[in-house]
Amino acid sequence: MPCRDYESDYSSSWDRERYKAQADKLARIACAAMEELVRQGKEDFLVLKNPEVAEWWTAHVKADRAEKARVAEQERRERVKREALNRLTDEEKELLGLKKPSPKKHKKHSPKEPDVVMDYDEWAKEEEIEDMIDDLKKTYLEVTEAKFKWKGD
Repeated sequence: MPCRDYESDYSSSWDRERYKAQADKLARIACAAMEELVRQGKEDFLVLKNPEVAEWWTAHVKADRAEKARVAEQERRERVKREALNRLTDEEKELLGLKKPSPKKHKKHSPKEPDVVMDYDEWAKEEEIEDMIDDLKKTYLEVTEAKFKWKGD
C-alpha cells in the first residue's frame, strides 16, 4: 500500500492555509518519530534503509537548527534593545525620536478655579463644555419665551 496523505482526498477545496497546517502536522509526526529513533540510537536503521527519509531528515534537522538560531538571535536583539532603551531617560528617548513628546503644560487657568493650572487639552475641553452649556441655556430661554408668547396669544 502506498503511503500518502489520504485526508486531502475528502476535501474539494484545499486552500493554502489548510494545506500548510496538514503539512506541518505530518512533519511534526515524522520529526517526533525520528527524534525517538535518535534517542534510542536507532536512526541509522531507517535513514540508511530509505534514501527519501535520509534526505528529508537531513534537511529537516538543518532547517530546525537554522530556525532555532534565528529565534535565539531575534530574542537576543530584542533583549539588547530593551536593555539599551531602559538605560535612556525619557528626554533622551524623545530626542532620538523613540518616544512621543509629553504634552506641554500651558499656564491656562481653569475658568471656574483660577488657581488650578491645567494642560491645554484639559483647559480647551472645559471651555468647550462651558460654551455648550451656554448655548443650551440660550436655546432653553428662546424655546421658553416662544412657548409663553404662543400661550399668551
